[in-house]
Amino acid sequence: MNELINLIESGTPEFRHEFPPQLREFFQFREHLYTIDGVIIYKDRIIIPLSLRDEVLSALHAAHQGVTAMISRAESSVFWPGITPAISAQRAGCNHCNRIAPSNPSAPPTPLMSPDYPFQCVCSDFFQYKGICYLVIVDRYSNWPIVERSSNGAAGLITCLRRTFVTFGIPDELASDGGPEFTSTATRQFLRDWGVHHRLSSVSFPHSNCRAEVGVKTVKRMIADNTGSKGDLDTDAFQRAMLQYRNTPDRDTKLSPAMCVFGHPIRDFIPIPPGRYSPHNTWRETLDAREEALRNRHIKQGERLSEHTKDYLNLQLAIVCVFRTK
Repeated sequence: MNELINLIESGTPEFRHEFPPQLREFFQFREHLYTIDGVIIYKDRIIIPLSLRDEVLSALHAAHQGVTAMISRAESSVFWPGITPAISAQRAGCNHCNRIAPSNPSAPPTPLMSPDYPFQCVCSDFFQYKGICYLVIVDRYSNWPIVERSSNGAAGLITCLRRTFVTFGIPDELASDGGPEFTSTATRQFLRDWGVHHRLSSVSFPHSNCRAEVGVKTVKRMIADNTGSKGDLDTDAFQRAMLQYRNTPDRDTKLSPAMCVFGHPIRDFIPIPPGRYSPHNTWRETLDAREEALRNRHIKQGERLSEHTKDYLNLQLAIVCVFRTK
């Protein structure tokens, strides 16, 4: 530091190559360097010698503050070339701060494929009720729900999916939360053989598979008092509940799942005026009606899901990341 003091007091060189090699890091700051009683000052900040920098960094991080707070404190008192990355490294190397740091906000929701017809895109999920495993499949276009008991892991899932595909057609996309049954080798091979794209959503990020999540909640309510003593779905009570749900119009589109799939209500136990079962041109009008009715809902939902999120840069190789397990 004595060499830097002498250089400042005698007048700093105009060109970088005229600086001593060990002091060239100060070249870009030369116009604001001066001394007071043998102490080097940059603007209003004391220049810290190399031997004391670790001690100053420890003092700046004594309160376990974040990078922004530490830089703010340093900007009012101390300086050396490279102080900002040094402060960032000090914070990144603090195990205590890493343990108690809040989780990063969720990433913005990924835009979903918009279906043009029933059962083009379906969502699915497993859930348990009273120890019995059920599979729920929901059509994203019509909200048509399908519920089946499932056992035997991936083999049972493939059986249910195959039966659904044969009945309603092969979808372009199947969305799930990536549970072990959905990511097994047998299930992946089955979906490839049938030409179905498998879109995975995170278990910790449920709104990316929100249609299936909502479907699970709805089905759980129906199962609660309508299944048999052993969890059987083949009961009048449960099938009546399914008929009722499939005939219930959406609050925005005013179209029921049955109307979207068949173009008319399906007969259940609630009487309706004559002629209502006759099909009409719903298939031609449904898409425009749905888009018009759902536009505001999708905008509001997008704003809600994007709130408190942050875009992230793609991670590059050799970047050190800290993860907190739940």
